[in-house]
Amino acid sequence: METTLERENDSTLKVTVSATADEVAPAVERAVRKLGSEVKVPGFRKGKVPRKVLESRVGRDALREAALREAIPEILAKALDEQEDVAPIAPPAVEVTSYDLDGALAFDATVEVRPDIELPNFELLSVERPDAAATDEEVEQQLQRLQERFATLETVERPARAGDYVLCDIHGTIHGQEIDVLSGADQLYEVGSAWPVPEFDTEIEGSRAGDILKFNAVLPAEAEGEHAGDEVTFQVLVKETRQKILPGLDDEFAKNASEFETLDELRVDLRERIGKVKAIQVDADVRNRLLEQLLEEVEFTPPESLVRSEMAYRLQRFDEQLKQAGMTFDQYMESQEFTEEQVEQDLRRQAERNVRAQLILEDIGRREGLQVSEDELREEVRYHAESMRADPSELAKQLSEGGRLMALAGDIIRRKALNLLVEKADIKEEARDEQAEEAGSPALEEDGGTPDA
Repeated sequence: METTLERENDSTLKVTVSATADEVAPAVERAVRKLGSEVKVPGFRKGKVPRKVLESRVGRDALREAALREAIPEILAKALDEQEDVAPIAPPAVEVTSYDLDGALAFDATVEVRPDIELPNFELLSVERPDAAATDEEVEQQLQRLQERFATLETVERPARAGDYVLCDIHGTIHGQEIDVLSGADQLYEVGSAWPVPEFDTEIEGSRAGDILKFNAVLPAEAEGEHAGDEVTFQVLVKETRQKILPGLDDEFAKNASEFETLDELRVDLRERIGKVKAIQVDADVRNRLLEQLLEEVEFTPPESLVRSEMAYRLQRFDEQLKQAGMTFDQYMESQEFTEEQVEQDLRRQAERNVRAQLILEDIGRREGLQVSEDELREEVRYHAESMRADPSELAKQLSEGGRLMALAGDIIRRKALNLLVEKADIKEEARDEQAEEAGSPALEEDGGTPDA
């Protein structure tokens, strides 16, 4: 058997194989036996049909195709075994260039393999780590959110304005038929929320108790439910306008809104918690920056089969998200003014980036000898079970039966590889704006505190 290899790109090899008639003969014999056991010939038991009788029964071409199905996988596997570091990652595409039954066989196979990746010196990678400390503005924003949570509503006699809440009866109809999801008595509507259409705010702002409003509006295409894009007639009876009253930011508020006795103590707690959340976000940001830098420095063509598989996975996820939002793919493209080609191009770009990142991290894992212990795999299953509200042992069984445990192990390896990058790379703290800090320092001393998200 003669074999030649030609690299077409980073992840594709063209393998040309020539096998002698003697090397192909065992496959022909197997093909005859299999066909003989499948074809019923009067006067012969299954599996005992002579070849000449079988050939006259099914035809020479059918026997040739059966022989090729038997011969090519076996011969290609032997040919690849003779080569070093050639491990197909997808079924090869085969083109038979020469074969006559009982003669020699020649074929070309396009084989996708893991690309050879030239990794840089990790210590030369350098990124800045953003400051994770909470700012005074973030603390105050969090306090404002707490104020909103503890706000009260007070009835007022003036016309409704943005930020008020209007108690009203709402009737939404299409061709005289009331739509339940757009109707209801004693609804508390926030002026400015634009539900379910912006015209609602235009009509209700400036209204008073006792007013009856009637108007038509078209539901947006991205609205949930079957009536998206339909014109709806709304009739609204305004019963009462209520103004939102925010509690004062003082020690009494701190006692009601938290376990702290003073506002300063609450600010300190918020600052610490915001800092912890930002630190997690910053860690993720550092990892992403390093990975992006690595992707820019390491050039290779990812295997097309892996890219197509990733695209199919992303398209399925995207379709599920659209269904949850009550939209079809066509409605999404229309609302975003995208073409199908643009969506496909974006999916391909994301898929290629993700496949390249996975291959780089897996290559780092292999070169560094990273392993996954049973305890780590068990913890990974437990984590996924909790997020899915499933039984860990049952999920482990399902993953094992579906051959997905190795995929989880791969996730762990890639995380470890990324952690290794962070350990070895040059991580510099992002320079702080000292003038801004000095400007904010009196407020810090005054407040004595900090927030969290």
